[in-house]
Amino acid sequence: MSKKRKREVDIELVQVYEQLADEDETTRLKAAHTLVSKIFKPGVTSDEQTRTILTRLFRGLCSGRKAARLGFSVALTELLSQLSSDPSVGEELSATAIIDILESQTVAEGGTSRQDERDHYFGRVFAADAVLKSGMLFQKPHQDQWLRVLSLLCALAIKKPWLRQECGWLLATCIASSSGETAQAFAVDAIETLSTNKLIRTPEGVAIWLTTVRVFPHAKLPKSTWKHGDPLARKDVALLADTLKDARTQPEADPDSEAQGSARWSANLHFAWDVVLGELIRDFPTTVDGDKNGTNGTKKNERITFEMFWKKVVDESLFSSASSSERKAWGFALWKKTLETAPRELLQSTFTPQATSCLANSLKSSERHLQRHALKVSQAFPTRFAAPDTDVPSQGFTGACIRALLQSVSYGDFDLITKSKTMQSLVDVNDEGILMAIASALASLATEATPDEDEKQLLTRQKALINLQYKVVTASLRNAEHNEPSGNSERALAARSIMKVWVQDASTSTHSESLKTYKAHFAPKLMGDAREFMKERLTLGFEQALRLGAYGCRILRDTVLVIHSMEKQHKLTSIMFEEDVGHLVRQAWQRLKSFSLSFDAASKTSSTKSGSGKAVKDSVSGLDEESFPTHIDGVCLLFCLVLFQIYTGEHDAVEILQDLLDSQASWTDGKEKKVVDEQGGEPADAMMEIILSFASRPSKFLKRITVQIFDAFAPHVTRIGLESLTRILAAKENAQGQQEMFQADDVDMQDGEDASTDQEEGSLGSDVEVESIANDASHLEDAKSASSSDEDDSGDEDETGDEDEELAAFDAALASALGTRRLDQNDVAAADDESESSSDADMDDDEMMELDSKLAEVFRGRNEQSSKNKKKEAKDAKENVVNFKNRVLDLMESYLKHQQQNPLCIHLILPLLRLVRTTQTKQLADRGFNTLQQYWGRCKGSNVPTLSTESEAQEATDILQSIHEEACMESPSAHSTATSHTSILLVKTLVESDAANIGSIVEIYAATRLRQLTDPKCRVLPGFFTDWNNWCQTAKGKLAG
Repeated sequence: MSKKRKREVDIELVQVYEQLADEDETTRLKAAHTLVSKIFKPGVTSDEQTRTILTRLFRGLCSGRKAARLGFSVALTELLSQLSSDPSVGEELSATAIIDILESQTVAEGGTSRQDERDHYFGRVFAADAVLKSGMLFQKPHQDQWLRVLSLLCALAIKKPWLRQECGWLLATCIASSSGETAQAFAVDAIETLSTNKLIRTPEGVAIWLTTVRVFPHAKLPKSTWKHGDPLARKDVALLADTLKDARTQPEADPDSEAQGSARWSANLHFAWDVVLGELIRDFPTTVDGDKNGTNGTKKNERITFEMFWKKVVDESLFSSASSSERKAWGFALWKKTLETAPRELLQSTFTPQATSCLANSLKSSERHLQRHALKVSQAFPTRFAAPDTDVPSQGFTGACIRALLQSVSYGDFDLITKSKTMQSLVDVNDEGILMAIASALASLATEATPDEDEKQLLTRQKALINLQYKVVTASLRNAEHNEPSGNSERALAARSIMKVWVQDASTSTHSESLKTYKAHFAPKLMGDAREFMKERLTLGFEQALRLGAYGCRILRDTVLVIHSMEKQHKLTSIMFEEDVGHLVRQAWQRLKSFSLSFDAASKTSSTKSGSGKAVKDSVSGLDEESFPTHIDGVCLLFCLVLFQIYTGEHDAVEILQDLLDSQASWTDGKEKKVVDEQGGEPADAMMEIILSFASRPSKFLKRITVQIFDAFAPHVTRIGLESLTRILAAKENAQGQQEMFQADDVDMQDGEDASTDQEEGSLGSDVEVESIANDASHLEDAKSASSSDEDDSGDEDETGDEDEELAAFDAALASALGTRRLDQNDVAAADDESESSSDADMDDDEMMELDSKLAEVFRGRNEQSSKNKKKEAKDAKENVVNFKNRVLDLMESYLKHQQQNPLCIHLILPLLRLVRTTQTKQLADRGFNTLQQYWGRCKGSNVPTLSTESEAQEATDILQSIHEEACMESPSAHSTATSHTSILLVKTLVESDAANIGSIVEIYAATRLRQLTDPKCRVLPGFFTDWNNWCQTAKGKLAG
């Protein structure tokens, strides 16, 4: 019976041992619980059986099978913990016996493989860990066994340096989790044992010492261990640096004062760095303010500060130029940990020039391991940004970070140089307070003058700062676009503050020297190229702001009004403009201010009448979102745009300003008198030419603002105004079309001259007479010399630089072929006095043939260059026309979207259909088709243009007839589809207006069917009538009723 019972126990144990090695943590913990609660029963299980179980557990720690070490370690720790609290345990299970088992079972037998030997070394570490965690040596003090464990661990650390960190970590965690006098004595024993084995000046020794001092501040540690009694002593900072980076120093006179390194590297940061960093963070208030308790404060003040630690131990050690990539990786790991744990007041010290330079170089390094660590550091920067940095000197951590990163790449494009998104990640935050802190930091950097900086470096620095400011602007406006306003808070504060500074510098930079009281925002001065770069970024910022609708209009208005505030303070108008221009500008400011006041008053009224939620939104936006854009909004935007262009150096805008003032005055008079102009158009039609003058320019800002201005005037635009749009769509996509659109009246004459010149040049061949060519060339040189003299006398500068260069190159080539040189003014008089004998010199046939070929080559090159120029001009002309047509399509799309039921919408259908059919640019054809498709897609049910008069119905009928004519023409499939759908749209519009119109509609379709059957040139597709039949089936019930 006893044998059977024993057999059952053995089987159960085998199952438990198997489960302890399972890779599933739950299974391992369940097996450990079974072992210590069911199999082992205090007072029941014999000492011999318990010893057998312990032996098996110690031996299992040396197994590399699955997760055996983890499971057996947990079971052994719990079993030892129960044994230490059991008073009935005999000598066979005493602390001495258990340490004996540990020592005997974790030694590899002779002749084993290297892997088996490694397994036993790991087993000894896990076994010691289980003994220490169980607390068996502390409940009943066993100092002799504690010393045995220390000796085992020290011997293992010396014999196998790659296990030294694990051994040190066991002792450090054991001391950190213990308390009492016994634990204090044991900690002192650990320090003495490490010192005896020359392991105290290692990272593990530093960590254990600092842990002991922290847990047991009154422990009497050996004074001779550290030269100044503390590993963090100020005078031993060099030794600390060598010790923590685990490097053995050069032998000194005192061999005990050198670092006892292992010269082995681990990919993970040593735990000693955590201990040292934690100690310095705890000392931070003391090292800054001093300890008021006397003795302790004096001792603490003898320690290194965090700033000194980072400079000496990290920056000059781990990040030094001679440091290996592995130690630099340690530095980045420590930097990341510091960013995660240290107070923000300490973090500014980490941005040393050497550390940030190493970061920049490592981000673009080909070493993946180093690059990965550097990337983790860069990603941790924005996590410590905070809004309060805005009011801190130099913007605290935020300012230090941005300044250091920019300086590390000499104010270049950090993201481009390092091939990362570091700077972008800094500004991609959804916190306006942080963006304000970043904006303040960049503004502070802009006013700092750098000594010994040449103009090229200054320009690079200013462009880098402007580019970063633009990123802040886009992030701020993006947040305002996606986030709803809360309370009375303003949105996009960072963007507004930056753009207000920009508009000041952009409008005053060229006259800043004349403004004695003006305080520049860039030191020592804003460079011209930087000013243009700023102006470009400012317009892009305006473009993004206008996406916010009414609030964006307010941002633009407030930003431009900053110029007016400067006008009052610095008298800009009298400095920048002549009297007549200044008078126009002053009128414009008066108009703009009156509109602004009207806006604010209207918004306050609408906010008061609205509900609470809507009132808050309107009060924040400053404009009524539902009615935006109104006519007043459009006029305000126009004045803002024109004034901005005038003050930023675009003096062509002065003529537009005059037209704008006249048109706005006509609008006011027309509304008061309720009359239209002489041609029958509304004053809004006159605004169309101004809008188109801006729309023709390739600019994202002008593209968006012209659409919003057009939307404001769209309800008041008449058919005459829309014809200015359709006329552009009908223009040819070549130089002739460009001439028609931009009214270049002199192009015909210039083209004729060019053609004549080309014909004359082309008639010259290789068989031309030499004397004739030479004579013509001589006259050409004389003519050019005389022309040059006339131009110098008159000072005429109409010819472009490119043409001058081409003529000079041609003259040089011709002179080279003739064996002469170009004549200047001094040569002309001398040439008249010379006899003709030099030109009458005889030439033999070979010389004449050689000269003939040279001259032919010169004129051939001239013709080729002229041909290239004409091709380029034709290409540019086509691009200009296509760009202009795209801008017009933007306006048409907006009109068809917002004025969907306006009867004038149907007048845009034919021009769009003709564009789809006639254009040679596929992009325009697709765009025109999509515009029509979106329009007829929105016109569902009764949501069609409203025809309120008979004349409008007749115009719709005529347009329907024209659409049928378009359908009969040969055209691409998109055009055929569009004609069919727009025809049905016109049918629905006419029927919705008056069901009696169905008669004329049927007649038009019948005529088209007849033409399809009888006219061989008719190309109408069958689908055209299929759509008509489908509509007839749908509308039958309504018409019959």
